[in-house]
Amino acid sequence: MSELGNYLKETREEKQITLDDLQRTTKIQKRYLAAIEEGNFDTLPGIFYARAFVKTYAEAIGLDADEVLETYKNELPNPQTEAVDLPSRSERVKTSARTAPSRPGKGRGKSLASILVPILLIAAVVLVVVLIWNISGRDSGGEVQNEQEAGQTDTYDPPENAGDEEGEGAADEDEADEDEAADEESGSEDEQTDKEPQLSLEETSGNVSTYILTNVEAIETLKIEMGEGSYVQVRDRDGQAMDENGGDYKDDFEPDVSGLDALELNIGNGYGVERVEVNGLEVELLETDHQYVTITVEEQE
Repeated sequence: MSELGNYLKETREEKQITLDDLQRTTKIQKRYLAAIEEGNFDTLPGIFYARAFVKTYAEAIGLDADEVLETYKNELPNPQTEAVDLPSRSERVKTSARTAPSRPGKGRGKSLASILVPILLIAAVVLVVVLIWNISGRDSGGEVQNEQEAGQTDTYDPPENAGDEEGEGAADEDEADEDEAADEESGSEDEQTDKEPQLSLEETSGNVSTYILTNVEAIETLKIEMGEGSYVQVRDRDGQAMDENGGDYKDDFEPDVSGLDALELNIGNGYGVERVEVNGLEVELLETDHQYVTITVEEQE
């Protein structure tokens, strides 16, 4: 029997509390309570149950649970040793960025307008020059003929608004191109705004499920409906524990995860977890007792 188990058992017996009484109080099966007293943590559903069960046991017999965990921490198994190395989000983002096609339509209207405007202006200038040259040529021929016949010289004044008409036509076409480009860009923005948040399974490897959350800026909510005997630990993207729930089995577990761009769930007795939701979207759990779920926010290209 371990020192921790012996201490818990002696305290329980001093207060005349039986294992049956303790089972009713803590909702922990009697065989698991006996295993804790004997120091046989390997018989628990998973080693991460050790801290949660010992904490509940200590509180039920009137001890300071945090003091007990700190005093006998060397006897308790460390659940952090079960952490799974997952591919970093930056590597997946770099890969998707290299393979993602460029979005059609963006900037096409502006590029088209920047090409058409100079061409139309040059064409207008050339047309005016050709018209003036033709008119001047005809006038020169008429002057020679008139001088020969009547000895008089006529001059020709070109239309004052010829250039203005050409300029107005080019301006109208330029304005139409700009309107078309603005409509295309507005349509692209509206289409992007209408997109709904999506949660998709990227891959499953052993007891590890990797999900991608798109069309959102960050993770806002996490809700877990706990079942009897279930355990959930929430970690950040670096694998550091943020919160855990292993005692209030039938209460909803809603840890504060607002603003995170990634999180990991360490789930024990997965059959006892009734439902997991992130940002209101359901996460499909594996049909296994112990599993990990990773959720990462990615921008949709």
